Amino acid sequence: MTIREATSHDLDELYRLWCELMEMHQAYHPVFGYHRAAKAELRRLLRDRLYEAYTRIFVVEKPGGLAGLLVATYQIGSRGMHFHRRGYIAETIVEEAHRRQGMGRALFSSAKAWLTVQGADHLELQVAIANPAAQHFWAAQGFTVATQHMILPMVEL
Repeated sequence: MTIREATSHDLDELYRLWCELMEMHQAYHPVFGYHRAAKAELRRLLRDRLYEAYTRIFVVEKPGGLAGLLVATYQIGSRGMHFHRRGYIAETIVEEAHRRQGMGRALFSSAKAWLTVQGADHLELQVAIANPAAQHFWAAQGFTVATQHMILPMVEL
């Protein structure tokens, strides 16, 4: 297992993993739905994230391809707040066949190290309410609940 930053050569695998993550999350809430016919648009969005100055996509590389990904972003907010240098953990997935082997912890460790170097004074993420396994994983990494993220869809699907 190797943890590294993703490159443009990983785009096909990144898209595959991202789709797997969204497929799993659609059962949790409709906000995770996506248009499968928009493959080019979604791949472009992933490719653009690879080139954002304050974003890194960390991947788990195994023989034959990628087994997981984690997107980390560094953001500076208002200096009037105690915590204003935010490290944000976004899309995170390890393929089901490779879970419980330390890959998620290794991805997070790499992202946390990079965010620390950037100057993050705290880390944030969101976890689907209907995903207790992810809640347990992130709690084991030291995260605690601070707010509840709520969604009101304004259109009917």
